[in-house]
Amino acid sequence: MTVHDSSRGPEASQWRHRLEDLSPELRTQIRSLYGIRPLANSILLLHPAAWISSIAIMQRWPEEWPIRIAGIVVIAISVQAMGTLMHEALHGNLFRNTFLDRWVGFALGVPTFFSASAYKVTHLNHHRHTRSEKDMDEFSYACRTRRQYIALFYASFLVGSILYMFAVPVKAYAMASRINRRRIVAEYSLMLLVYSIAVTFLFVIGHAEWLLWYWLGPISLAVILSNIRALSEHMGTLDEGDAMLKTRTVTSNRLVSFLMLNLNYHLEHHLFPAVPWYNLPKIHQLLKPMYESRGAVVRKSYAAFVLECFRRAPEPVNSLPRHGSAVKPAA
Repeated sequence: MTVHDSSRGPEASQWRHRLEDLSPELRTQIRSLYGIRPLANSILLLHPAAWISSIAIMQRWPEEWPIRIAGIVVIAISVQAMGTLMHEALHGNLFRNTFLDRWVGFALGVPTFFSASAYKVTHLNHHRHTRSEKDMDEFSYACRTRRQYIALFYASFLVGSILYMFAVPVKAYAMASRINRRRIVAEYSLMLLVYSIAVTFLFVIGHAEWLLWYWLGPISLAVILSNIRALSEHMGTLDEGDAMLKTRTVTSNRLVSFLMLNLNYHLEHHLFPAVPWYNLPKIHQLLKPMYESRGAVVRKSYAAFVLECFRRAPEPVNSLPRHGSAVKPAA
C-alpha cells in the first residue's frame, strides 16, 4: 500500500469536520482561525533556547542538584514541545510552505530520532483511519489476547514513545510512495550522521557524560510526558461513529496547554487539522454547545485520566480473547 492508497478511506465526516456541515455564522468564525500568525512561530526559537540556557546554567552550578533536576525538567519539556512543533509542521501549520515545513519539521525531529517524512505518512494515516484496523497508531490490533493488550497498554506509559520511534520508520516505509521512501531514507541517514558527529565530538573532548545529562536523561522524562498525552488522546473513546466520538480533549490549565502547544485540545485538532495550534482553544469554545449535545469526550486533567486508567484499563477497540490466539476475521 502506498501513501496515495493510505489517503483514501472513509468519508471526510468520519475523520474530520466539514465546514459545510456547520451553520454559516460558525463556519465563518472557524474559517478565520485557519490563518497563520508568523509571530507565533517565534516559539520555534523558545524551546531550543530553553534547552541551551538550561545546559549553560547546569554547567555554571554543576554541584547544585536542585538546579540540575530543574534543568533536566526544562529540557524534557522543550524536547516534548519540539516534537509537537514537528507535528504542526507536517500539517503545514507553521509556514504553509511545503519546503519550509518539511525541513523545519526535520530539524525538530532530530533530537528524538523521528523522520518528519516518516511521521507524516503514519500520522496522516492515523487521521484518516482513527481507531480502525487501518490506524497504524491503534496498537490493540497488534495484540492477540486481552492480557497482551493490557500489558502493552500499561507498558506504554513508560516506553510507548520508544516503541513508536522504532515502529514509525518500518510502518511508514511499507506504506510510503517511492518519493517518500527516498525522503525517509535520506532523513534517517542525515540524522545518523548528525548523531555520529555529536557523539564522536563529545568523546573526543572528554565529556561523554553530557549525553546523559543534556540529552538521554531529559529525553527519558520527555518520553513519559509524551506517553501520557498520547494515550489520553484516544484510549477509551469509541471506535465507531464520526470524529467527534473517537478523540478526547483534556482542557487542563493554561500552563499545561502552553507547554503542550495546545495539543491537549486534540479533538479540535482532529476535527480541523489545518487550524494552527494557537487557535485550537478558540475552536473548543465555539464548539462547546455541539460537544454537549453530541457527548464528546472532554476531561479536565491528565491526572484524572491516569487515575482512571490505573483503576481500570480502557477497553480495546476489537474483541480479544483472554487466553490463546484471536481468530483474525476474513478480509
